[in-house]
Amino acid sequence: MRTDPNPFPSGDPPGPEALAYLRASRLVRMLRGWYIHLMVYLAVNAFLWLRYFFLPAPNWTRHHLDSWPWPMGTALAWGLALGLHGLVVWIRLSGRGRDWEERKIREFMGRD
Repeated sequence: MRTDPNPFPSGDPPGPEALAYLRASRLVRMLRGWYIHLMVYLAVNAFLWLRYFFLPAPNWTRHHLDSWPWPMGTALAWGLALGLHGLVVWIRLSGRGRDWEERKIREFMGRD
């Protein structure tokens, strides 16, 4: 993450191409972050489910054997977080949020 107090070292604001590049690179980083999140989710949950099916149950799960499998809570909660992360990325990539904001601004400006 960039922490420079002056994002434009030359003192001149960037042109439209530079702004488009910065916006596109930010969107690509967001998408890459979601893919990394997905890969970690799949790897960790695969390990947990393989552990559940092929190794003996840990002592702390003995009294829960008649309920849901113990990896289910992790898979569902993390899956919900992954889905919300994906939704945020999709909304940003689709531009729907930005288009909606621009339409509402034009609508409110027309009312005055």
